[in-house]
Amino acid sequence: MQPPVTTHSIEKLVLAAEQAGMSVEDMIRILNAGISVESLLDLIERRLQASEATTGRSSVFSLN
Repeated sequence: MQPPVTTHSIEKLVLAAEQAGMSVEDMIRILNAGISVESLLDLIERRLQASEATTGRSSVFSLN
């Protein structure tokens, strides 16, 4: 069983990815393709920023 902090972090990552237009399955495929978690976080952050720029709405999540 995962510690509560780890579980909370994963939940937050999944929510941010979904807000960026990625599914859990997308994230698993990306990681299985050999992309690092850091690169995945960068991708999610870029997608959130692009979404903010086009919609003018701020995202709920901060990945920093």
